[in-house]
Amino acid sequence: MTSLEIASLVAIILISAFAIVAIIIAIPLFKLINKIKYMAGKLNESLVPVVEKLNDTITNLNTEVSSIADLTQSISSIVEQLEKVIRLARILVTSPIIKIISASAGLFSGLSKADAEGKKKEDEK
Repeated sequence: MTSLEIASLVAIILISAFAIVAIIIAIPLFKLINKIKYMAGKLNESLVPVVEKLNDTITNLNTEVSSIADLTQSISSIVEQLEKVIRLARILVTSPIIKIISASAGLFSGLSKADAEGKKKEDEK
């Protein structure tokens, strides 16, 4: 056997060994790729309805937030009107009450002074 024949025999053995190792590695790799492909398909089937439900939920939430904003705006308007009514009531009620109290205080003060002067004149007589 010549060295060329030995080299070609060694090359054929090495190529065969590499081919066997490649086949041994390729079979589990193909199985893994098929499982990943299957799981991706299942995930796609289950994920699409979840995303659609999430989209509907977000749409409903936006509608509710919009109605809450309208309600808040209405409440703000009511509070402003109530503040105006309270201010008007304060002006209409407190102003006459203050005048009545002032007049009463002045009248009582005047009466007590007149009574004191009357008693003082009687004491002088």
